[in-house]
Order: sequence, then C-alpha cells, then structure tokens
Amino acid sequence: MKGIGDWLVQNVLSPPWTVRQGQQNGVATEEMPFAIMQIITRQRYATNSLRYNRDGSVTIVKLERMGIQVSTFGTGAGNAVSLINAMWRDPDAVEWFMSNLPGFAPLHASDPMQHPFTTAEKQYEDQWSVDLIADVHATVTKPGQSALHLGMQSITQADTLHTTTDMTE
Repeated sequence: MKGIGDWLVQNVLSPPWTVRQGQQNGVATEEMPFAIMQIITRQRYATNSLRYNRDGSVTIVKLERMGIQVSTFGTGAGNAVSLINAMWRDPDAVEWFMSNLPGFAPLHASDPMQHPFTTAEKQYEDQWSVDLIADVHATVTKPGQSALHLGMQSITQADTLHTTTDMTE
C-alpha cells in the first residue's frame, strides 16, 4: 500500500491532494481534496513456488491478483480518478513499479465510478473511485531445513526372507 501511495503522490496526484490508506480508526478526515486507498480483493492464481537461497533459507512465492480501490473526495475528484485510470496502464507506471516495488505490476483499472457522499454538515461532496488491479508476487523467507549430522552404515550380509504358504483348503 505504501508503494501505491508513493506512486500516486509522485506521479499522478499533485498538491493539494493527499493520499492515505483506508480503514484506520482514530484518524481525522483529511482536508479536501484527498484520496483513500484500500485492498478490496486478493485472488490466488497459482500454487506457491519455492526458491532456495545461498544462506540456506527458503523463499516462498505466492502469486496473486490484488485489487486496490482508490476513492477520491472533493473538488476535482472525478478528474483525479480519470487520471489515475489512465496512468495505471501507462508504461511509465510499469517501469516505476519495476524500479521501486519489484514483484508488483499494474494490470488493469476499472472504469471510474461516482458515489453519493454527504458530509457531517449535510453538504454534498464529489466522491469517485477506481479499482486498480495488480499482479503481486508476495514473498516470505523462512529458515531452510538442513542436516547437521548424517551417519552411514555399511551392510555386508542381507537377511534372508522366509515365507510360508498355507496349503489347507
């Protein structure tokens, strides 16, 4: 989420726009205009893969498609969402994420959507949103398993296997 917020601030939404992650308790509403982003879907699309590292650790790679909704509030919210929609699929966005957040790639953006929004003062404000879909290679590294001591025995004579057959009817 930090990487997406950095991309929005550095490449799309210029001041006075502010961006923050949604679903946080005890946080006052920003001054207009502002954007809130939150994860709305996580869809696994492949089995984990493993990467064995030189230090003996193992990296688990989980491949998933992630949906992030960006909602904009205030004057110019519709234009801001339209710009986010256009810039998400631009080659510059793909290059920015390759350089700043490896394992994350923009895939698709939904059409901008307008939503009704009334403030506590009963005033109408513009609110628009767009869903950004990304390919994510989430990784977790854990210590690997290794044998510290391995013993061997030699066998010089094989045991004989005896079987009996019951011939009774």
